[in-house]
Amino acid sequence: MLWQRFTARRALTAIPVECTRGTATRSHVPLVVREPEAGWWAAQQAGTRQAGSSVTVAAVRERDAAWHPEMVMSRLAALAADRELLVVFGSNVRSVQHSMAAGLRARLPRQEVVAMRVRHRHGEMLRDAAIVERLLDAGSLPVVVTPVAALLDVTAEIASYLRADRVLRVLRTLEGADLCQVWQRRREPSLN
Repeated sequence: MLWQRFTARRALTAIPVECTRGTATRSHVPLVVREPEAGWWAAQQAGTRQAGSSVTVAAVRERDAAWHPEMVMSRLAALAADRELLVVFGSNVRSVQHSMAAGLRARLPRQEVVAMRVRHRHGEMLRDAAIVERLLDAGSLPVVVTPVAALLDVTAEIASYLRADRVLRVLRTLEGADLCQVWQRRREPSLN
């Protein structure tokens, strides 16, 4: 008998029914589950980042930056002038006072360049990525200094946390050095 009660119930999405119990009549309207609109999803995915803001992450090894430092610095400064930029600098020198941060400060006098040392430790990466996000939101240009061995891991984790649009690396060329794109976030087609 108990089994018959469960199987006799209608699902909430079934056809509307009239229920009569004693003198009261109650109507059941089917439950309609709708997915939120695409704009809502885009806003949720953007998180705290403003819609339309784009973050570029540049991963630079110290030896690649030394190949043609003037060219690398000028490319990074041009990027920082156009969009939000995060530089992840791979260096085994323990100090955060590197020529990379000093060169960017010289080329971008109106922008605050903040150097910070980050080690690739499991429990600390989330905290460090949140600090980088706050620096970007404040309009600063963070230069994350990390050991060369951890450069790719730190770049990937921070870029993922920030939902960066693209990741660039220094490419040595015959003419000097340039930034090449190694990854770009796939854009969802707009409904407009």
